[in-house]
Amino acid sequence: MYISGIGRTEFGFSKQSLPQLIYKAIYEAIKDSPISIEQIDAIFVSNFLSGLCDNQLHLNSIVSSLLPELKIPIIRIETACSSGATALYQSLISMPHYRNVLVVGVEKMTHVDNIKLTGHIASASDRTLDQEQGLIFPANYALIAQQHFQRYNSTHEDLVLISYKNHQNANLNPLAHFNYKKVTMEMIENAPLVAAPLTLFDCSPISDGAAALVISDKRTSSRDIEIIGMGIGTDFISLSQRKELTSFEATKIAAKKAYDMAKVGPEDINVAELHDCFTISELISMEDLGFCKPGEGKYLVREKRTMIKGDIPINTDGGLKANGHPMGASGISQVYEIVMQLRKEAGKRQVQNANLGLSHSLGGIGGTSVVHIFRGE
Repeated sequence: MYISGIGRTEFGFSKQSLPQLIYKAIYEAIKDSPISIEQIDAIFVSNFLSGLCDNQLHLNSIVSSLLPELKIPIIRIETACSSGATALYQSLISMPHYRNVLVVGVEKMTHVDNIKLTGHIASASDRTLDQEQGLIFPANYALIAQQHFQRYNSTHEDLVLISYKNHQNANLNPLAHFNYKKVTMEMIENAPLVAAPLTLFDCSPISDGAAALVISDKRTSSRDIEIIGMGIGTDFISLSQRKELTSFEATKIAAKKAYDMAKVGPEDINVAELHDCFTISELISMEDLGFCKPGEGKYLVREKRTMIKGDIPINTDGGLKANGHPMGASGISQVYEIVMQLRKEAGKRQVQNANLGLSHSLGGIGGTSVVHIFRGE
């Protein structure tokens, strides 16, 4: 299975509507691919919050309205913040039935009042155990960070380094939410507290945007990128139900499936996009994916090994932290970046000798995790 076309919008504050964002991403992906829109056999649409933010569900039919001549199967997928990655996974397991499929993810959130939006996002957590207790996502990830600090002697300075690295990368990405903003180490260190120990620059922003992929069952050009591994795992929705707070079991499950299918190991990966809705998530995900042993992610950060010129570059587009986090589109945007890297088309943020890439996405507090592995020529 191959990715023959990629497209996305700018991430950030957008005046465009959901349909306009969707259309733009699809247009860019089709333009990038040798496959025409008439050759698409099915479409998978990922979105998390349009029902709550815009009173607009049935997005698959919205897409049908944008492409009125097709009349093909179009299916909406939702697994919170991992919706885009899950839509890609679902499209791949559908390939025995189709030759060419399109995956598009979208989210529009910046027009919603922050307090209301916080409640909407919390719908990805358990209603009784989390929402009714006021345990919103920053608080959940703060609890995780506290436990990791206590168990492994990691520190907030490690998270500062992750945030700084991702903002530096975003400055090299013209489509990133924070491309325009120069963020200094001092700004991150002095940022206001959100939920101890997490501060403002530990948290991904509220973003609008869309991204799309064209997938084919055969190679269509020399720019195609092969999908060689995939895996999905799930876990309890609430932290209160888990025995382990310093690791995401769903990621370990998904990673093992993906590595086994691809017949590679973490030591073979040249570039990775990790789900950093909060900086602590990037730190823990390095460990869960096998890039280092549990508790040793801090050393990868301190030794600058996850920077673009390091031996395991992570979040070269800026990550969710600085590229932006339009939740339904984020997982697809991660794949967009991996494809750019493996095609050697990433410009100033290009990783040298990148041939194997990995994308990793989380839904909620690790209730869903999806891993894909890609190979260039």
